[in-house]
Amino acid sequence: MPLVTYLITSDYQSMLRSSAKLACSFWNRFVEPESSIVIRLGVFTQFGSTIARAYYPYKRDGVVYGVVEFNTRFLKRYTQVEIVGTLIHEIGHTLGIGWDKWMTMFSHRTGRFHKKWVNMLPALKDMYVETDYGPGTTLSHWDEDKFGKELMTGIKNDDEHVLPVTIDVVELLGHKVIEKLEKKKDLAEILSELRNIMFTRQEEVTHIVRDVYIETEIWEEIYDKTRTSFK
Repeated sequence: MPLVTYLITSDYQSMLRSSAKLACSFWNRFVEPESSIVIRLGVFTQFGSTIARAYYPYKRDGVVYGVVEFNTRFLKRYTQVEIVGTLIHEIGHTLGIGWDKWMTMFSHRTGRFHKKWVNMLPALKDMYVETDYGPGTTLSHWDEDKFGKELMTGIKNDDEHVLPVTIDVVELLGHKVIEKLEKKKDLAEILSELRNIMFTRQEEVTHIVRDVYIETEIWEEIYDKTRTSFK
């Protein structure tokens, strides 16, 4: 059975390792991906407002790989919930939010979903895709003005929450939802629940080739909210 897992390529005081387990557990709780996903996590140190950067995913032998690097300056001052939320967000993109099929599902002018997809997932009737903020944010996230602190909006916020539609929409992208999120829920509350759930699929992880690296371009940079910018 496919799953989401990770490989640490560099770390700062083991902060990525502990956060990666929770981020992967989030998606493994709700979704069975079409194919296994490996998030390669590392660190860099840079002055300025860049929290993290993500690179274009790539695929090898049926496994999808995504690369995310976290700025140690923000690892030092972020809470674990903030770090995990950033990683969950990037895995959401690796699952297809913002990629090829997603781009066919809505009007790029209005951000409204086409009737075909609304019929399949009625909650999309009330959702808008971001049409502002520029490359890496526009068309790849929920609308910031309307959905603010939702996990998959384009600007990093404190006290993020998750809407059920964020889980459900990945089924339209080719994955299987194995547990529904019944209502809007604070991310911190979900993570608290996950800390009490033991991950029982360690044996399956050992059969996934995790150390595969192909250099790709940066797709998304995540900026601190004090900067007038975007993910």
